[in-house]
Amino acid sequence: MRAQPRLSAIFKSASAADTLRLAGLFAGGVKGGSVLSLEGPIGAGKTLFVKGLAGALGAKKLPVSASFNIMRTYLAGLKIYHFDLFRVAPEEIENIGLEDYLGLEDGVSALEWAAPARQFFERSDFTELVFFLSGGDSRRVLARAHGPESRRLIERVKKEWKKK
Repeated sequence: MRAQPRLSAIFKSASAADTLRLAGLFAGGVKGGSVLSLEGPIGAGKTLFVKGLAGALGAKKLPVSASFNIMRTYLAGLKIYHFDLFRVAPEEIENIGLEDYLGLEDGVSALEWAAPARQFFERSDFTELVFFLSGGDSRRVLARAHGPESRRLIERVKKEWKKK
């Protein structure tokens, strides 16, 4: 059986409200065990996206930048396991317990600055989101599917995003 080519999509966000809407669309399609890898420069909207994800999933307490806390859990319909790996060296990743949370069926793992931890989830199905600054409040978000569930998720979000 031939593997399907990797699906990718670019979402253009003109404002913080657009980024929150995009996060809400992703929240509408994630399942327990979903892994979202978020990359991009400081200020590109990664934490805002996680905040929108948590809000759309029903969290009462919304995420803040987790840079001083490597991981925070937010209670919602699905728990949000929010990791901020900005200050974590690649050789320290094994010691933070990341693998204990990835794929848990009661939640969604959202990893900011995920590159150093990629070895822990790259063989599983995950959604990669890369945030780019486009001037002013505008952003571009590149979404890449790394498996059938993430492919289904991105296809769903693309369809809903066009309904703007």
